[in-house]
Amino acid sequence: MTVDRSELADILAEATGWSVTADPHRFTLTNDDPPQVVIWTVTDGELAQLRYGANVRAKSFGGRRSADLGVLCLPVMETIGPFEGSRGVMRGTDLRIIE
Repeated sequence: MTVDRSELADILAEATGWSVTADPHRFTLTNDDPPQVVIWTVTDGELAQLRYGANVRAKSFGGRRSADLGVLCLPVMETIGPFEGSRGVMRGTDLRIIE
């Protein structure tokens, strides 16, 4: 499954307030105040895994079965929200920031 990374970057930027750019291997999330950069290296397959997990959780609560890319915003926001460092890396489906 191919993921439209530019669409996901736009969705993440709108949801988080950070600048987000994408290339075939990573997303770069940049915050200006305070200056912070988080690089998330993730494959399309790993993004599909995260979406599938969100779909399963939503279905168990009676929600829709097919979530759009926006479903990835909440876990990313929960990860970068408390981040206080200046640089960090996230890898794949492990949504923890390593400084």
